[in-house]
Amino acid sequence: MICMQKEYKQLENKIFDLIIVGAGIHGAILASEASSRGYTVALLDKGDFGCATSANSLKIIHGGIRYLQHGDFPRMRQSIRSRRAMMAFAPHLVRPLKCMMPTYGHGIRGKETMRLAFGVYDLIAADRNRGLEKENRLPCSSSISAREVINTVPGINTEGLTGGAVWYDAVAGNTERLTLEYVKEAVQYGAVAVNYTRATKLETEGGRVTGVVIEDDTAGKTRLVKCRMVVNAAGPWLAEVANGKPDSQLLASAVNIVIKRSLFQGYAVGLEGYTDYTDRDALIKRGKRLFFFVPWLDRFTMIGTGYKPFHGDPNHYSISRVDIEELLADINKIYPKGDLTMADVGYYHGGLLPMTEADESASDSVQLDKSSTIVDHGATGGVSGLLSIKGVKYTTAPDIAEKVIKIISRPEFLGRRNGRNSLETGVVQPDFHPVISALGPKYPAIKEHLESNYGKGWREILGVLASEYQKDSGPLRDEVLWLVDEPKLLRAELLHFIRNEMARQLPDVVFRRSGIGSAECPAQEVLERLAAHMGEELGWNEEERQHQIAKVRRVFAPLAVPTEQQREV
Repeated sequence: MICMQKEYKQLENKIFDLIIVGAGIHGAILASEASSRGYTVALLDKGDFGCATSANSLKIIHGGIRYLQHGDFPRMRQSIRSRRAMMAFAPHLVRPLKCMMPTYGHGIRGKETMRLAFGVYDLIAADRNRGLEKENRLPCSSSISAREVINTVPGINTEGLTGGAVWYDAVAGNTERLTLEYVKEAVQYGAVAVNYTRATKLETEGGRVTGVVIEDDTAGKTRLVKCRMVVNAAGPWLAEVANGKPDSQLLASAVNIVIKRSLFQGYAVGLEGYTDYTDRDALIKRGKRLFFFVPWLDRFTMIGTGYKPFHGDPNHYSISRVDIEELLADINKIYPKGDLTMADVGYYHGGLLPMTEADESASDSVQLDKSSTIVDHGATGGVSGLLSIKGVKYTTAPDIAEKVIKIISRPEFLGRRNGRNSLETGVVQPDFHPVISALGPKYPAIKEHLESNYGKGWREILGVLASEYQKDSGPLRDEVLWLVDEPKLLRAELLHFIRNEMARQLPDVVFRRSGIGSAECPAQEVLERLAAHMGEELGWNEEERQHQIAKVRRVFAPLAVPTEQQREV
């Protein structure tokens, strides 16, 4: 087990090969890949690991089938490779997702056209399952009858309906934990990772970057971390890191909602929007933007994505109740049978993505950047030794990391390293036998719970449970073991998050370590219990515990029923 702890001493008195600013999915995977290849790496994030755009997606790990309409085969291959890499890395978190889109008539939207297009995709993606576990292999595409579509999507428009095109993608059960798993692997390869640490300034000498001035958001202390290169993977804050202030970067706000109902059984369903949309890069123009309805955690549905231009400072970005109501209204026009209200919305996702342009007067006009780009600032007259990643897709982060590695391994940058680092085995685990014996018939269910959430790392939590049992060898009653009944959370999991995964605030646990707040707001008594146990570990007083609870509840504020006074305003 690796104890991932926030220790600034590890950043002192050494020169890192690479400092990565931004621990979203792009920074996390790059840190893992670079450290595994022998580079010394420091990974920084101004918030928690993966707490911004990487935590706010529809969680579909795309295989690039949408790029058929662009004729963009390289981008399709990039997505297929990256999806396969993620499914192989965390098979417990990234699982197959059966998708369906209704077909109409006999033209571009017809079953014959879709069957041909998807057949081409199957050939291009022939190696999609290479190296994957049997249960994670993706079948070829197929089609279903109009009757099956009607049974799956009650109330669907049946005029001209000919059936449905079926294909398989993947869905991440917890994108936040997936990002964190890459951070943890980087640490196992020798990287230093710290959260809640702001990069305030790039230090340069002779036109070349030599370090990063950082500020600990907890203590407010600043220090210089020296390095040979910096990779800026700060997402919407790219300009702030590179230039010290936000610039006129074109950004779009992307919003999804999570519904407290299971709308469609067995499929993630793609339905066309009701407004005209022209994808200017597409060779085959469908004329509408697709909205996906994704089954989630057995009894929820994620729906999205709605886009609108964002003007302002990314530091002040937030989603309002109006944003959610507007998206909900659009969804009800797309699928009136759902008859969704704000009372059905349990959660939402909001993130900022790079866009190319938008006509403010036109409906649904946002044109997102289609491809991630890597900027070498030295080659464009800026500071040498600084690269910036403008990432556009969660899925393609593995491929982008490989491209960055090829750049930094050039002789004019860091060059290649001899050999690869090996994974550290971590601290010695305690003897599991006493706690397994004490758990008795409870053990199989606990093991299954841990394996489904943590994969090969499940023994890390069992190790915490074993250590705690050695301190107090009383009976392991359910009320001692479990902090939350649904979704389930062990006390040992919470201790593991704090001691070994740098969870420092209640939102770190609720949204990014456990995911118990990923579909709806936990009950007040659950938040009180979590805050009390975290407070024992971290030394919080009552005021701080209530402050942490308020942070969680603030996230759900746009979903709260407005008061009479708010309605009048």
